[in-house]
Amino acid sequence: MDMSAYRDMFVSEAREHLQSFNQSLLALEKSPSDMDVIQEIFRSAHTLKGMSASMGFSDMEKLCHRMENLLDRIRNGNLAIDGAVANLLFQALDTLEMMIDRIQSGVDEPMDVSELVAEIERINDSAGPAPVTGKAPAAAPAPAEPVSPESQPAEAPQAAPACDTPAGANEFEVKVTLQKTCEFRSIRAFLVIQNLSEIGKVVSTVPDMKDIENEKIDFDLAIVLGTDKDAREVERKALSVAEIATVLVTPRARPASAGAPDTAVHPGNGQARPEKPAAGRPGKDNKAIHSVRIDIDRLDTIMNLVGELVISRGRLFEISHRRGILEMNDTMTMLDRSITDLQNEVMRIRMLPVDNVFNRFPRIVRDLAKKEGKEIELIIEGQDTELDRTVLDEISDPLNHMIRNAVDHGIEAPDVRVAAGKPACGTIRLIARRERSNVIIEIIDDGKGIDVGRVKRKAVDRGIITQAQADSMSQDEAVLLIFKSGLSTADKVTEVSGRGVGMDIVRTKVENLGGLVRIETQPGKGTRTMLKLPPTIAIVQALLVNVGGEKYAISITNVVETEYINNADIKTIGGREAIVIRESILPLYRLHDLFAVPADGGNGKYTAVIVEKAEQKVALLVDSIESQHEIFVKPLTGLLQNVRGLEGVTIMGNGRVVPILDVASLTEVKS
Repeated sequence: MDMSAYRDMFVSEAREHLQSFNQSLLALEKSPSDMDVIQEIFRSAHTLKGMSASMGFSDMEKLCHRMENLLDRIRNGNLAIDGAVANLLFQALDTLEMMIDRIQSGVDEPMDVSELVAEIERINDSAGPAPVTGKAPAAAPAPAEPVSPESQPAEAPQAAPACDTPAGANEFEVKVTLQKTCEFRSIRAFLVIQNLSEIGKVVSTVPDMKDIENEKIDFDLAIVLGTDKDAREVERKALSVAEIATVLVTPRARPASAGAPDTAVHPGNGQARPEKPAAGRPGKDNKAIHSVRIDIDRLDTIMNLVGELVISRGRLFEISHRRGILEMNDTMTMLDRSITDLQNEVMRIRMLPVDNVFNRFPRIVRDLAKKEGKEIELIIEGQDTELDRTVLDEISDPLNHMIRNAVDHGIEAPDVRVAAGKPACGTIRLIARRERSNVIIEIIDDGKGIDVGRVKRKAVDRGIITQAQADSMSQDEAVLLIFKSGLSTADKVTEVSGRGVGMDIVRTKVENLGGLVRIETQPGKGTRTMLKLPPTIAIVQALLVNVGGEKYAISITNVVETEYINNADIKTIGGREAIVIRESILPLYRLHDLFAVPADGGNGKYTAVIVEKAEQKVALLVDSIESQHEIFVKPLTGLLQNVRGLEGVTIMGNGRVVPILDVASLTEVKS
């Protein structure tokens, strides 16, 4: 069987283990004596070693084995966690991530890890004699220290069997039971068979190989193996695969029976269990966990199909209403309910907790703080808040930039903080929460805040504004200058900041999602950056408006309120049209002019849709509001994908194509 077929599966599982490894290392650095965390790290390294050995990635297997030895010394109290050991483990983790990246991109050449391995071995040697790991149960004879696959070829001599037998004369029946939580049983079965074939000849399997390849396997696998190795080596080989619950190795000459001694059964964690163990977890003997991994492209395809159903539903309602077909009412009611339920389920499948993005930031903050000699605590709240997968992907880079900004520009050095009467350790809070139909993400630091005067000077120096404009700006207006391309308050370019290409991209990405960015700052006290995001961008609630006989859709996320106005309410201020709403002056944009469509009638009565654009509100002048609809957003492609003012189109029940307005760029279109 071609192992490349399991490459994606390996990469996916390995990344999960590396994420757990990373989080545990961060926790261990704060609590070096926490044995539960140490055990979790050891378990991750051990699992990665077994997985990489099964897939034939020798460089990864070698590094994981050395890490496992190092962690075993820590676990047994022979080595203390200090800065050097923690940094070495983080370096090893980063190297493993690079290996996974290479594997995912199809690079098959081994990666040179000799220097890192040598450094780990140097620390291992300085900690004293290596502890003996992987000891057999008491019922088995005590062998010499076991040797891992990467440190000894398969042909190397093993502990002699109980009876003298010629090479290859042993024949065993190997019964393997997979954990009840195992999702990919055929892959685990194949890896067990592959491991055993390295030390002998697989005579037969139940189920047979064809059934295993076709995923026709439950949780039990029986293998007849001819080998010159002993039962312990056979068992060790089988147990090196992840998600194995038990392995029972029986000489072929003595058929296995129900009365076989319990000591012959060795579960994957080294503790004895009955031959037929309870499923997965205590109290859930008959409740196996069933789940599947779905490629994100398939999720996108399903979402597109659901969107087509939403469009077709609207069209059927339109036809039923126009034709007056009463017999369709009951059917349409059932269809509407089914499509709505299907839509909700698909949307729920696409939703992911923000923790999928947030979990990378503790490491980023830790590394940057050490590099800059700062003490920073990152506090994360609301990790369970969910966002659509597409939205989550898009905000990853903006959040990364803002977190790095908070570390570099926001939090001061410890001595500066102490001199200002602050704790030496700065705090950055990353918070996610739901607010009505939106998701709010906040980055709050207790640093020095934004120096508005410095921002103005930099903007004038770069030619972004004139000195007269700078003098007339309020603090809130000046803060918005940091979103201008090419503006940075850093004195020099570093790895973290200084190029002036960050915050403008942050705002562009967030606004492209139909969201908003807001910044509040207090000199000497800190800065609060807020992202307001729609939970999804595929199917949204929209306001349909009429403009000169045409229909347009505006996402409800952007709409603040609507007002009825007439010509007398429209003022001219500084050569620009505006309206006054509750003592607030709002710029006015006539959609008739922006889209070059004739104005309806001439009665002088209009509707103003008040929308949020970045930090300000603006009024869009339309003829009337038709209704509020749930629409499926079809993004623009080809020549239309860069049209400013539009973020996509939707198709109404009557088949009419309606443009969806992009509030962020709409008011930048020249009339």
